[in-house]
Amino acid sequence: MEKEEKRDQLTFKQEKGTWKRFMYVMFHGHLPWISIVVYIIAELFFINLGVDETDLTAQLFAGDVSVGLVTKLIGIMVLNLVLANLVVLISGVTTAKMNRNMREVLTKKILKLPMSFFREENPREAIYRVVNNSTVVSDTIMLVVLPIAFVAYQAVLVFSMVFSYDWRLSVILIAFIPLQVFMAFIFGRINFSVSERESFLHANLTQRLAEMITNIPLAKAFAREDRESKEGNELIDRLYKISIKGSWIQQIQNLSETAVALIQAVVITLVGALLLRNGGISTENWIRFFMFSSTFAGAIEEFMMYWGNLKVIQGTSDRVAEIMYAQVESEEGEAIETPLSGDIEVKNISFGYSEEGKVFSDASAIFPANSKTALLGVSGSGKTTLLNLIMRLYEPENGEVSIGGKNIKDYALADYRKQFVMVAQDEMIFSGTIRENIAYGYENVTDEDIIEALKKSGAYEFVQQFPEGLDALLSEYGSNLSGGQRQRLSLARAYLSDAPYIILDEPAAALDAYAVGELINAIKGICEHKTLIVIGHSPCILPLVDRVVVIEDGSVAAEGSVDEVKASNQFLREFAGGEA
Repeated sequence: MEKEEKRDQLTFKQEKGTWKRFMYVMFHGHLPWISIVVYIIAELFFINLGVDETDLTAQLFAGDVSVGLVTKLIGIMVLNLVLANLVVLISGVTTAKMNRNMREVLTKKILKLPMSFFREENPREAIYRVVNNSTVVSDTIMLVVLPIAFVAYQAVLVFSMVFSYDWRLSVILIAFIPLQVFMAFIFGRINFSVSERESFLHANLTQRLAEMITNIPLAKAFAREDRESKEGNELIDRLYKISIKGSWIQQIQNLSETAVALIQAVVITLVGALLLRNGGISTENWIRFFMFSSTFAGAIEEFMMYWGNLKVIQGTSDRVAEIMYAQVESEEGEAIETPLSGDIEVKNISFGYSEEGKVFSDASAIFPANSKTALLGVSGSGKTTLLNLIMRLYEPENGEVSIGGKNIKDYALADYRKQFVMVAQDEMIFSGTIRENIAYGYENVTDEDIIEALKKSGAYEFVQQFPEGLDALLSEYGSNLSGGQRQRLSLARAYLSDAPYIILDEPAAALDAYAVGELINAIKGICEHKTLIVIGHSPCILPLVDRVVVIEDGSVAAEGSVDEVKASNQFLREFAGGEA
């Protein structure tokens, strides 16, 4: 699995250059430009005040103790202190806005991605990217791009001053820059590689912990707690080792930069002392130069540090860029003003989730309007896949699906999907109140509507048992309900829909024999005057339908009324419990 992910990442990087991906993420994050401009102005003003403070301090140390200079110096120091706190505040607000905007962009983008994306991208890793890696834009701008610009501005400003004091000492400052740049380049590449690996392991650990917590009942049932703990610890240990590696690299980088800075300071001090002894520079200019040279050297050191940060952040931006570059579902097409009607016809479709194997090859079927059709076949035959194609969660490679003789691709995607309501085998219940779960996706729904839906689905009785009633809170995935209760809530949600087509995927999977009878009656009430397609692995659904479609070996083996297909199809006879 890890090898496949590395291969996919390599392909993505070959298609999109590092800097192109990096800039794309930055400029598609809805930046708060006004806040950024205010921050830039405040920071530049702060830098200029800092240079003035250093210059006045140098004059004071050189012997100028006039009241005017001391007063001006104190005023600038106070203003600098106030402005420093203001700059931090503006920076914090701007960063928070960037993170908010980027998370909104990523969340919106993920919701518009096709289902094929989520077959390749683990959903929990996508969550990690939204929550953690989404800070890449604010980190880049506030911790790298703008600081680099500010440091460059400060370096130029300071160098113009030190050069006026003595050009020979200034040459020494410049001479060390190539070495510093080379070191920044080398360590930047190393840090980029480490950061990318660390981000990958963070995402894997998030995924692993989420799966472990979700499947705790399974782990306990099979006494796998120790094994799960061991596998989790292996990931934690790998993350620990890469973090330690990053710390060692950082320490080596810091020592190298400190050594270069120390050598530079020693050379400047020796040459400056020699010039001062020979009268080549005045005491005042020497003091000024020495103070500003420290500022200049510090600016260059910061510049290299920010460059290193940039390479680290690029590793994170790659993970975000994969989502940003992903192709969203097309929203073009004809708007649907009134509910669709007509037969659903599948014509010669071919489809596969991967290149290795096809689910369908030249499959065709008809689901007549206002009919109740059972979609049957062995597990893995493609029943759910066919429904996904009908709902346009996936697109067929060849062939087409039409409603009333019109290709469904001609319709606007959002409008088209509103023509369907689906009750999935895995009940789609989220944390929140019962009211919120039932009314999900609908507007202007009253409590009376919800109660009626609960009664129709057979869920009203158990909902009344909650002291809070409709305001009772459900746990994540509805884990504080039984499977049958979750199924009934899903049916209640479907009842509120005015969609002309209803799809049920294994509606009786979590119910006992008695509940199945109640469910069949509920479904009949919900599906009156609507087209129903139901997947089932139990013959209990047959009294509910008037037609069946049987899928075998990647194609439709039989379709028609229950009696017609039973007479000609071995699978249906066995399914219905008849003779083999």
